[in-house]
Amino acid sequence: MKHTIVLSALALMVCAQAVYAQQDTSTTRIEAQHKSTRSMEKKLAQYEENLLANLKDTNSTVQAQVVQTIRELEQMFPRYPFKASLAPLEAKLKDEKADGIVRLLSALALDELHSDAGDAVIRDVAGSSKDVGLQTLCKALQVRSQNK
Repeated sequence: MKHTIVLSALALMVCAQAVYAQQDTSTTRIEAQHKSTRSMEKKLAQYEENLLANLKDTNSTVQAQVVQTIRELEQMFPRYPFKASLAPLEAKLKDEKADGIVRLLSALALDELHSDAGDAVIRDVAGSSKDVGLQTLCKALQVRSQNK
């Protein structure tokens, strides 16, 4: 419950930042949403750190919420590298004992990071995972990344 409240608070802060960004004088909504300032990027590092701490929670629902929040932040702030998230997301994706939803969301989050390391893990899981659904998703993500 405590983690859900923390995640909800983080989500509200992210939404507030998005609303603030939309109030900019940009001519398009997407530009306004994705325009980040130096102070916002500093806050993103703190958000990322807090989210990664919650990713260690044993509750798979909390883990799934964390990964989904990371995905949403990646979409809102595409220029922010999310370097600290790379290794934990890779670990979740590779972990055959991890919750299936967490693994699927981790694959999507890694794909959205557009990193060579993340693409390599997706490629490995596509060829070696015992989870057929996850294998299929990873193969589809490979096709998508080849066409970029």
